[in-house]
Amino acid sequence: MERAHRSRRVQTVDRGVAEHRSPDQIVPQSQRMSRPGHADPGHAHRNGTPRLAWAKIYARCLMLTEIPIIVGVVVASQTIRFDDDPVDQVAGSLPLSYWTLSAILSVGWILAVYLAGCWDATLIAAGRIGVRPLVHGTVYFFALVAVTAFLLRLQVARGYLALALPLGLAGIMASRWIWHSLFNEFRRSGQHLETIVVIGGRTNAVAFASRIREHPESGYRVAGLCLPPGSPTVQLARTQELNGFPVLGNFDDVMASVRESRASLVAVAASEDFGADDVRRLAWELERTGVRLALAPTVADVAGPRMLVTHVADLPLMHIVEPSFRGPRLIVKTALDLVLAAGALILFAPVMVLVAAAVKLHDGGPVFFRHERVGLRGRHFHVLKFRSMIPDADRRVDDVREATDSTESVFFKAADDPRITPIGRFIRRTSLDELPQLLNVLGGQMSIVGPRPLVPGEGAAIERFVERRILVKPGITGLWQVSGRSDLSADQRIRLDFYYVENWSLAGDLVLIAKTVGTVLTGKGAV
Repeated sequence: MERAHRSRRVQTVDRGVAEHRSPDQIVPQSQRMSRPGHADPGHAHRNGTPRLAWAKIYARCLMLTEIPIIVGVVVASQTIRFDDDPVDQVAGSLPLSYWTLSAILSVGWILAVYLAGCWDATLIAAGRIGVRPLVHGTVYFFALVAVTAFLLRLQVARGYLALALPLGLAGIMASRWIWHSLFNEFRRSGQHLETIVVIGGRTNAVAFASRIREHPESGYRVAGLCLPPGSPTVQLARTQELNGFPVLGNFDDVMASVRESRASLVAVAASEDFGADDVRRLAWELERTGVRLALAPTVADVAGPRMLVTHVADLPLMHIVEPSFRGPRLIVKTALDLVLAAGALILFAPVMVLVAAAVKLHDGGPVFFRHERVGLRGRHFHVLKFRSMIPDADRRVDDVREATDSTESVFFKAADDPRITPIGRFIRRTSLDELPQLLNVLGGQMSIVGPRPLVPGEGAAIERFVERRILVKPGITGLWQVSGRSDLSADQRIRLDFYYVENWSLAGDLVLIAKTVGTVLTGKGAV
């Protein structure tokens, strides 16, 4: 009876809202939620500001950059291929010049990227701003070109297409990466953020909203929370904050809250008081308003490739695929480690000689610092680094912890550590002290990418932390290094380590290696 009563009430804004709000917060009747099937189609653009303005700007920037890249690459490929070749006609059954083919190829490629949704503001707003649709659209188009040429018996120069495809993809992906990085910087400064209202149970709603707040680069700003009707916070005052988030009301106030906050997305976190029927009714209310609906599952820190959605009894069921710690992918990762480590040692050998000489000449102490760490399956090994501290640094660690008020820190690393030498500060800031760990990689004790190696006993008080970390090899670089390094809190480091162990992939490792270069060059978070 209670569920049926509340289901009827969700169609209109709770009449009791006004009793809990100050006069300036009362929503006028003309602005309250419409009845089901009569949602106001124009409220998504009130005050003349589109809800997806940032996504439309982003899509326009991508389009205006990538169309010239496609045309330029096609023309350049033709010029390079036929620079010293007088041939200007495509051999085959049709009278077709290469200039005409280039025009057709350019228009077709642009159309393929467009149809793949790469410039669709709605898809961009939903998070599809990566390169996968771009790669799929491009590859499918070139496959279509190859099939068409075969059917029409056109002998298109292979070198022409072999130049256009990789150059075009590389140029477009570089453009997309630049714009993505630029928009992330805007978002970190509070610009181009999409406003969302989070509804759900008190614990789950706050947890979801907090994660969004920690990552402004994701593109969202939480306007507030709508909690269950019986929530103490809602009963006390509609204007009260919960963990820094305004409480906008209960489940009956969702539409009014969306209207007031000008939100473009409603995220539903798990709640026993908001079931499948309530989600369906809310979706009906949001139709033709320009406001999207998203469901936030209780699972966290699981990468997309490990999630599989199926339908059982007309209900979506999310499967979590078990993480992989063996098999062909691990063999390829090991081979990649060996190749990259050997190449890096050869490339940086002169630099390593200079660093070793500088460390030795500074105080006459040992060049390398050897320290016991925990590796794969709990095996202990000695990690190698260029020494960046005074020779007796280990014996003074407890004194420094006490002096820096870090006796309880899970991971100890102080920016003002008096044990660090002048040479040590430089090689730490530039990460040159890590170069000897390439020898650990060649020895099979470490990987290029992975969680940082722990000192024995470090993190032992954290539930399942050490047990999960030793499932993979520790790495020279990883999520810590590209996400803030020493600027991260202990909780953030723990979560990033768990995330890497559960979700590592070869493509992800390559991305982390590329990001590490930028992090090292900027020196952000280095201690």
